Amino acid sequence: MTQLHSSFQTVMQRRVVPAFMIALNVGVFLSLLIPRPAPLKVIGIAATIQLIVCLVYYIIYQNMVYYAADSVVYENGALRVRRHGREVSIPVSSIAGIRGRLGLNPETITLDLSEPTPIGSSVTFIPPARFPSIKEHPMMATLRELIGSSTAAAFATAALPPITVAVE
Repeated sequence: MTQLHSSFQTVMQRRVVPAFMIALNVGVFLSLLIPRPAPLKVIGIAATIQLIVCLVYYIIYQNMVYYAADSVVYENGALRVRRHGREVSIPVSSIAGIRGRLGLNPETITLDLSEPTPIGSSVTFIPPARFPSIKEHPMMATLRELIGSSTAAAFATAALPPITVAVE
């Protein structure tokens, strides 16, 4: 059993990071009021701008991490994926492609599936954290190896039809 992703990372990205960023934004707003009193109209305009910035940030950030799986575990040639209380087992051979989002924090990896499942036709998860980079996450190479070895094993165990060669 190989843990590819933990629910702790998803909870941190969905709940803790946005709350921290909003608290930081409110702190910046309040620090603008401390040096000198401002007219009520200026405070209202600044508060409205800060509120809009917080909402836009929260909506964009939640859109990035909402669809992420809660956990992804590899065991016995299949991925066990849990998302929003639903758990499915996806054979590695049904993964059609791998996409990664680079340069953003959190990085996400999306597995495109050849057959739809109860949780959708793709699985997105947040891999273990690392310093943001322009290179793909090492987890993508690991997943490609898993898919390659699964495909090779399936090909080797498949029953091939007999080949007839006509000689003239």
